[in-house]
Amino acid sequence: MTTLILKTQGMAAYGVQTFDVARKINTFPTRSAIVGLLSAALGYSRKEHSHIASLSAAIKIAVQVNAQGQKITDYHTVQNFRSPTGKIQTTTKQTYREYLCDTEYSFAIQGNTEFISQLAKAVKSPKFTVFQGRKSCPLTRPLFECIVDTDNPVDAIILTGGKGQIFSDIEGPGAISTIQVRDVITATPRKYATRIVYVCAPKEVHHELTH
Repeated sequence: MTTLILKTQGMAAYGVQTFDVARKINTFPTRSAIVGLLSAALGYSRKEHSHIASLSAAIKIAVQVNAQGQKITDYHTVQNFRSPTGKIQTTTKQTYREYLCDTEYSFAIQGNTEFISQLAKAVKSPKFTVFQGRKSCPLTRPLFECIVDTDNPVDAIILTGGKGQIFSDIEGPGAISTIQVRDVITATPRKYATRIVYVCAPKEVHHELTH
């Protein structure tokens, strides 16, 4: 299938769902964050949730962590924040937000040829500002890397030459374990489903790269 390869570098904060004062980050970019990144490039607003959900359902994703980065924590005080029960609190609260510096990620986005071509065009000239998880984490390089044609997004991402672990929607070459992650966008805004993520160790594959 046609697969879009993207790359990012720099500060990132791909968080997990939480209403706690400690805003933790995931060890690899979450599926919902990647879909959000693509949605921004396409020009989908948060109010257009049906479009975002359709985008999520139309693609398979794999991500490779080539540089984990250094974790830092940013201290804030906030007001009018949402509590774990969903209520807005007017008191002042301390929060701690985690970030990763000097990360390097590769992404494989797989889908039908026409839609992947549309995504490639969007990431080359995004309609909204694209960032890595939080607005304070802007891109430091162009997103677009290349387009490849492989049976599996894991094979596609290995073509980029990275050596880090790969986290994939579907089982691929070199699968060594599975984990469960609650990061799948559903039809209901801000409600997420759990998926099985296949952890793969990269192996060499041979295909043509299309730039």
